[in-house]
Amino acid sequence: MAKFVLSAFADEAGSSIDEQIRALKINEIDYIEPRNISSKGILTLSDEELYEIKKKLDENNIKVNSLGSPIGKFDITKPLDEHLPDFKRALQVCKILGTDKMRMFSFFTKQEELEIYRDEVISRLKTLEEMASSEGITLCHENESRIYGQMPAQVADILENVKGMKGIFDAANYRMNGADIMEGINATLINFAYMHIKDAIFESKQIVPAGEGEGKIGEVLDIINGKVDGVVYLTMEPHLKLFDAYKDIDEHELKGKYVFKTNLEAFNFATNSLKKVLAERGYKKTSNNEWVK
Repeated sequence: MAKFVLSAFADEAGSSIDEQIRALKINEIDYIEPRNISSKGILTLSDEELYEIKKKLDENNIKVNSLGSPIGKFDITKPLDEHLPDFKRALQVCKILGTDKMRMFSFFTKQEELEIYRDEVISRLKTLEEMASSEGITLCHENESRIYGQMPAQVADILENVKGMKGIFDAANYRMNGADIMEGINATLINFAYMHIKDAIFESKQIVPAGEGEGKIGEVLDIINGKVDGVVYLTMEPHLKLFDAYKDIDEHELKGKYVFKTNLEAFNFATNSLKKVLAERGYKKTSNNEWVK
């Protein structure tokens, strides 16, 4: 039985670490997957800035479940050596922020060349995984678009052939690429890490709150609950924003688009949507903010 615990890319709620902590507190979220702080990529921050961030997180009893690194968002045609300084920095950042997990990707590749570069992708991932495991860090692959591992069969290929690498399930990313959700979760469960929470509609290419798209969020949660014992992080990544062009349009004319006055408002709405899905599937929140059946 799974114990679902909420985390978040809190940079979608606010820029500064103080704003991000406030958003987490409002939504009773005890974990963060840091990606950008004060409009700076997490790997570009100095040690001094990172230690200050860690201090503020500790003071507010917020832990880092995984580092939201950009590792692997790198052109497969460029030498891996050019990417290694960022990777080594990411390993350092993990240690400073107190996490043993790192979100990453499997290299930007032209759609028509995915199979051409398959072996190179696997080779590079093995190299990175060996470097990470030697430092006590687990690499967690996200099924992002425009990378080798964007579809279920490719994710399965990675998780079966790069021992030690785990998979992050992102329903919206799968649907935006037209993938079958059940195939996606089955592939990820080969070596499952955790889940990113956003939903999507393929035809309109629209990101929507959890439970309102084609990502079968509730069904996936139940599948995970039946397959995984222990804590499973659900990292909020709403991608819901205010579009100025919609400000003066009646909401009924927006045909399903979501409009919010602030990023925090959008983040709150998305988080409440996930909590609604959890409650509707029979999960209840415990005193230590775990959702269980």
